[in-house]
Formats: sequence, structure tokens, C-alpha cells
Amino acid sequence: MELLTNKFLSRKPMSYQFKYLTTTLFFWFFCLNLYGQPTEYIQGKVLDLITKEPISFAFIILNQNNIGIVANEEGDFKININSKFLSDTLKISCIGYQTKLVKFNELISNNINNIFLSQSYTELDEVKIVALKKKISSKALIKKAIKNIRTNYSIDPFSYVSYYREYQKKDYEYLNLNEAIIHTKDYGFDTYSSDSEIRLLDYKKDTFFNRRNINLLYDTIAKPNYFQPNKFIPNAYLPNQGGNEFFILMAHDPIRRYQSKSFSFIDRFSKDFLRNHRFSEVEPVYNDDLLLLKIKFIAKELIDKGPGVGLGKMIVLPKEDSSDNVTAFGEIYIQPNDYSIHKINYTCLEKKSNKELYNIKIEYGYTEHKGSKMRLKYISFNNLFKIIDVTDAHYFKIVKRNLVKQKKSFLEIKMNNKVDIASVENKELYTIMGDGNKLKVENVHVIDSTIVVHFNHKDYENIDYRINTEGFKDIDGNPIYQKKMLEFYQFRELFVQEYNDSLKFKDHCYLKNKPLSKNCISTFYSENKYWMNTPIGIKNETE
Repeated sequence: MELLTNKFLSRKPMSYQFKYLTTTLFFWFFCLNLYGQPTEYIQGKVLDLITKEPISFAFIILNQNNIGIVANEEGDFKININSKFLSDTLKISCIGYQTKLVKFNELISNNINNIFLSQSYTELDEVKIVALKKKISSKALIKKAIKNIRTNYSIDPFSYVSYYREYQKKDYEYLNLNEAIIHTKDYGFDTYSSDSEIRLLDYKKDTFFNRRNINLLYDTIAKPNYFQPNKFIPNAYLPNQGGNEFFILMAHDPIRRYQSKSFSFIDRFSKDFLRNHRFSEVEPVYNDDLLLLKIKFIAKELIDKGPGVGLGKMIVLPKEDSSDNVTAFGEIYIQPNDYSIHKINYTCLEKKSNKELYNIKIEYGYTEHKGSKMRLKYISFNNLFKIIDVTDAHYFKIVKRNLVKQKKSFLEIKMNNKVDIASVENKELYTIMGDGNKLKVENVHVIDSTIVVHFNHKDYENIDYRINTEGFKDIDGNPIYQKKMLEFYQFRELFVQEYNDSLKFKDHCYLKNKPLSKNCISTFYSENKYWMNTPIGIKNETE
């Protein structure tokens, strides 16, 4: 299975979910703006009016200034206190809820502002629902939506500024938060996304969160390499995109990349999505008073097939690591009048453990202008990965070897745990050589953590031996020389703040195929009004 099949390369020359937090936890009130000066923020949290649960990825726009941000998965957001914003009004919206207006000057600067949204219950009577379902099937609706991408999404060049962040999560601990402000010049949906010009406007490694040294690169093999360990994704393959983490994220947008491969099992959205999934009936849902049709889907039983080499080709994995081991499902939201796609959620689980292997959430929407084209609001991608615990000193291993050359000679192998007899008793696993001649292994005995191999000596001067330990296991089933694996989730997210900006650059450079931290930063003439919407108040729950 492949999370990503094409490289997103610029051609220019250059669950636990976040836990619900109360005001008794730590809050972070300041960070650096683009010019390195302290900036104060209004902080907010978007909640369901009835359940009081956080609303994930609610969209917040400053009406007069036409700048938008997106709340994170636990409903948190922040807006810097800019004099231009004081007379503005926040417009908060989310699919399934009524839009709410809040005056900026009514928000409190030294507290968390809880904003409650009411669920949208615009009714369709039963007759209309039946008529709606009969009018068009789920597959026909999706087919029309894909066909209308070039109509509903801009084929003309457009630009936008967005907030990007990445971090890892282990259990309840958040690690290695890196943040950026990114400018994208997209040449339109008639072009490949790799043609876009992308500039880095700011980048920061956030020291408020713990940092841990984790290799950026993923192993591209079906099993972890214990001798040259990188990040390893079970049942999946993820190219490192030249080491650029932002390119990895944006290559997982199947709407923008509808002509190219994105990830299993959407693959090439325009050709593979319909044939790779089964679909439910349409279900009406509202974004304020805008009717959307939600369609749930589940991936068919698939096995990745293809040449397995070259750019954009499917990678063939061994059968035990094929998609027989995973299940994938999600939902898509379509506006029935113009067939625009507003949202896609996609989740892939490992069947045996029911662990989430990866999850992708994408939302598009109209701008505030009448008759506007659809534009990206946010994209969130996280995936499970494992690394080898280099501090593990208790892994199953050989601790001592003793060769006894007597009339009844034997090789004694001492392990650090009791040995699984069945895994070591085959005499063919032991090769004993005397003066270059292969000697007969007479028997193999196991005594707790010790293996004793008896062989015929015959008074040879030089005794040498080789042991095939590949299948050795202890009584707990641990393979030999395999250290403990640590599981993490890697999150990468992009939240659009402004579309069709008119930035004029003092100096600029395009993102290259290397980590963001090693890319250059572009500067522009106009006043900075973009900020890093750092997750608010996250505290390690292990503390």
C-alpha cells in the first residue's frame, strides 16, 4: 500500500485526538511574528452548544480584512491583536453547524474565549429526501463532481498564504513542533501542482514543546532495517520527497492532484476513486443553510499492483504486507447544485490491531465573493510510524559463546533470556568446520537460556563455526537482535489564512527539495499580518 506515489517537486530554480483542555492547564500567550517581535493574541475555542465538545477544523474569517484561519482538531485558534482587526467581526463556520458572528472587540485578551455553535437542522421532509436519493445515485454524483473540478476550482493562477505545522505524537506527548508561514502561487487546476511557486515567509522550531531527535527519512522497505534504522511505516510506503515535509503533505490532496496519483486507495482521483470503493446512499447535511450531500465509502479488497519502479508507479509489496492487511474508509461532501466537492475524510486502519495507519482530512469552500471558485481551507495528514529504540538493552541476544575442544567437543551459546527450543533445535543451523572440513553436528540441547551444540572433533587443529540465527526466538516470541519498536504519529497540517494576496517581494526564493529548516526565507514589502496559529495550551499528560 502506498501513502504517496508521485513526487511533489517544484520545477522552478530555487485519537487520541488532542485532548480537551480546560483553563486549568498551561496556556501560551506569546510567540514571535515574522519580524521577531513579541505579539499578543486573542485565543478562542470552538465548541458544540449542546455537547460542549470541541469542533474540529472550524473556519474563522475576519470579515473586513478578509483573512481566515482554521481551528485545530481540538477547536483551538488564536488571532494576533492587530489594530486593523479591532473593528472587525469574526465569522465562524463549520459543516453541520450554523454560522456565528462575533465582534472582535468583545473577545477577551487574557482568557480563552469559548465560542459555541448550534448544529444546523434545516429540515428536508421525507418526500424530498426520497426524491433526492432517486434523482441521482452516489456514484453518479461523485462522477459529476470529479468531472466538474475544472469548472468549480480555478483554472486561472491564484495565490494564497497559509500557516503550516508539523509535529509528532507519542501516546499523549507532543514532540518536535515546527511551524511556518508559506506563500503559494498556483498556476491553476489545468496545471500540475508541482508547477506551483512556493515561498517560505517564516519558519520556527517551537521550543515550548519537547524535542527529540527523529530521522526525517522513511525506510522504503517492507520491514524495518535494524542495521540502518529510519522511520518505518507498517503496511505502507512513503517516499521522502527529497526530504521536504511540506511537499509530502501537499501531495496528499486528491482534489488538487485529481490528474495525478495521491495515496492509496484514492490513487488517481479522476480514474481510480470510483472503482476502488463502495458507496452509501446520500445523506443531507448543512453548512449553515448550504445543502451538502454526504456519502460514506469503504475501499474494496485491493492489492497494489503495477511495475513497482519509476516515478509515479505503484510499489509492489510482499503479499504479507499488501492491502489484505488494511481496511480504508471515509466520507465525501458534495454540493448538489454545482457538484463542488467541499470535504474529504479518509482513514486507513490495520486490520489485525485496528490501529490507524493514516488519516487525511481536506476541506475546500467558497470565498466570500459571490460566484467564487472553490479554494482550499485546510489539509491535515497524519500517519503511524515506528522507530527502533536505540536505548533498548534488553532485546533478545547472544551474550557469550564458548567453544570446548575435547574428546566430546561442544559449542555453548549463552542467551539473555530463555530460548524457544523449536526455533533453535535444527542441526542445519550450525556449521562447524575443522581445518576446513565440515564436521557432523551430533545434537542440539537447550537448557533454559543456553544452547549446547555437540559435534565430532577428530583432533582438528583449527575449529571454526557459523550460526544461522535468523529464526532464533526467546520464549516470549521475541526475534533475536531486534530491539523494541517505538510508535509515533506524524502530523502535517496546512491552514489557509488569505487568498489572492498581492505580496510584493523584496527578495524571494522558491522551496527546494530539502527540509524546510534548510530552505531560505523570502521577505516582502507590505505590513505583516500573518501569524502562526500554534496549538494552544497543550501540556504533556505524562507530566
